[in-house]
Amino acid sequence: MNKRMIFSNIEQVKSCREKIVRITNEKVKELLNIGTGLELLRQVKFTQNGYDPLFEKPLNFIEQTNQTFTYLVSLAALEHLLTLYPNRSFSVNFGTSPGYDIESEDGSIICECFAATAPDSNYKLKKDVERLVNNQLSTKKYVIYYAEIQKEKHVDNIRNKYKEVEIISLSSLGI
Repeated sequence: MNKRMIFSNIEQVKSCREKIVRITNEKVKELLNIGTGLELLRQVKFTQNGYDPLFEKPLNFIEQTNQTFTYLVSLAALEHLLTLYPNRSFSVNFGTSPGYDIESEDGSIICECFAATAPDSNYKLKKDVERLVNNQLSTKKYVIYYAEIQKEKHVDNIRNKYKEVEIISLSSLGI
């Protein structure tokens, strides 16, 4: 399934975010009405009782959790980039689509996005920065992420090693 969308203004971002929040709230409310706590956990673990709030298809609830927050980070990052570059359009590869998470139409601006407990979880920040550094065609490179645990020293070490990539930690997801 192609999960690529083109955005050219912040209103599109806000509309997409509202859809994600609305559908997520509806689907989680349904899930909470299943019955016992153990049955809820069984459903969450073993069934496709979750729902992709952006592309509207069933999936496992744990995957729904991961996708929802990745989508929200991508939208917050996109809003930031559209503010910096208001006359640009960006393609967003949501979920596990190939390519950079966000890329300007001419490829001069690229961005990787993620949501994690901490920026060093699974070496995610380092891997994303290294991926961007390897692109010799783009002139502006960003990693934009959201994490509950900041680990500022870790982030600063990566920032100092890879100065050509701007690393931005989001304080909120715009919801």
